[in-house]
Amino acid sequence: MEYKCKCGGELKKSHTEVEFYGIDFGVRECEICDTCKTEYLSEDVIEEIEKEIKKRGVFALERSVHVTKSGNSLVLRLPPEIVKFLEIHHKSTVRLFPTDKHRLEVEVLE
Repeated sequence: MEYKCKCGGELKKSHTEVEFYGIDFGVRECEICDTCKTEYLSEDVIEEIEKEIKKRGVFALERSVHVTKSGNSLVLRLPPEIVKFLEIHHKSTVRLFPTDKHRLEVEVLE
């Protein structure tokens, strides 16, 4: 049975590299739209990846944090789960840079 993408394009069986939080989960089966190139993973593949993510302890690392103030600077507090995953401590050096008007990226340097 042929499925259509939400854009109206045809889905074709293919393979894609899967990465989550910088962890490589290898090449997995997927379907790719021949028009918009959107990739779709099956429920089974998503469940396999989710099990591996949970096993590695990185499931649900996304957090909302409040911005506070210290002197003239604004402060973001990092939750302990993210600190542990990034292997950073209070003397770590990080680089901050905006990737667009609503996104800030943090790169751990040491």
